[in-house]
Amino acid sequence: MEVNFRLPLSTQAARQLSDLLNFELSRDWDENVIDIWKLPSNNRYFSSKKVYKALTQNVEEASPLFSWLWSSSNLGKHKFFFWLLLRDRLSTRNLLRRKNMHLDGYRCVLCSTGSKETSLHLFFGCTFSQACWNSISINWNLNLPPLDMVLEAKRQFGNAIFQEIVITGCWVTWTLRNSIIFYNRSCSLSLWRSRFKDELDLLCIKANKKRRIPLTVWRDSFL
Repeated sequence: MEVNFRLPLSTQAARQLSDLLNFELSRDWDENVIDIWKLPSNNRYFSSKKVYKALTQNVEEASPLFSWLWSSSNLGKHKFFFWLLLRDRLSTRNLLRRKNMHLDGYRCVLCSTGSKETSLHLFFGCTFSQACWNSISINWNLNLPPLDMVLEAKRQFGNAIFQEIVITGCWVTWTLRNSIIFYNRSCSLSLWRSRFKDELDLLCIKANKKRRIPLTVWRDSFL
C-alpha cells in the first residue's frame, strides 16, 4: 500500500495507520473470496447507532480543551479559528511550506529572531506574542506539549473566562500578523492591547450575563 500525505499525521492517526498497514500485511488475501462488512453484534438489523458505537469504542478521549472551546462566548468564526490552531491547521507559513507552497520567506513577521512561523511560535513562543500575554498576566510553559500547555495556563489563570481571553488574544495576534503580510503595516504592543480591548468590548455585549459580568470586571482591571 502506497501512502502519501501532504500534512503530517497526528500521533493518534499515525498509530491507526500503522495498525491498518500491519493488519494488511498479516492477512492472506484470497481474490476469490467476497469481502463482507459485518458489525460485531448478534442483532442482524442495521442502525447508525450500532455503527457509531463500533467505530468509537476504542477511540481515545479528546482533550477537554475542545469541549470548553465550543462552550465559550466567542463568535463562531473565532471558535473555528482556535479549533484550527489547536489542530495545527492554520495557514501559517510553516504549514504552507509543508504543503510545498513557495513563499518569499517562512520566518515569523512579528519578531526579529528569524524563527520559523509555526503555530506554536507565532501565538505563544514569539517575543512579541509573549510580551502581549505578559501584559495580561498569562504565561505559557513551552516545555509542555501544546494542549497540556494551554491546560496548565488555564489552571494558573484561575478564572472561568480563560477561554474567551485566550481565543480573543490569539485572534488579535492573527489579524495583526495578516495586516503585516498583506498590507505592509506595523504592529506594537499598544496596538495589540487596543485591538484586544475592542474585541473584548464586543464580546462583553454578546456574552450572556453569567459570562458578561466577569469579562467586564477582568477587562476593567487589565485594560
